[in-house]
Amino acid sequence: MEKEKAVTNANTLIFIAKIDIFDLAKNIFSEIFITDEVFEEIFKKGCIENLKIEKELNTFLKKVSMKNLKNLLIDKGEISAISYCLEKNIKTFLSDDKKARITAESLGIKAKGILGIILDNLQKKKITNERAKVLIKKLIENGYYISSDIYDELMSLIEEN
Repeated sequence: MEKEKAVTNANTLIFIAKIDIFDLAKNIFSEIFITDEVFEEIFKKGCIENLKIEKELNTFLKKVSMKNLKNLLIDKGEISAISYCLEKNIKTFLSDDKKARITAESLGIKAKGILGIILDNLQKKKITNERAKVLIKKLIENGYYISSDIYDELMSLIEEN
């Protein structure tokens, strides 16, 4: 099956770098596009993860410019990412932001977050149940919020695989 392309927002890409799962993203996507606005948002923060992101630039990650931004009621980086999806007919938007995901889905774009990347790899047998649990634990340790209900659901899904 051919890998898909995706456009990312800042937070999801930062968490991919924080827990170092570019290998898992590459199992699903042929390339991930970063708009100038998202790039600026990531690099103005000056995070340690920026080194990992820079290493992937121009190979797996592609920086792109977006001229015609849609008028959406979300953050500028997410507007540019969704606008790029629409302009280039890219079907997947990477985001863990609920409002941005709902906006993308209302426009016919599939939204996938960091947990979706982990679960897709688990379902495709690219990672073990144990690695999936470790990655989720690392996410939480790095400031990713998961409600206890979602956490319980995740653990049940992992156990079923």
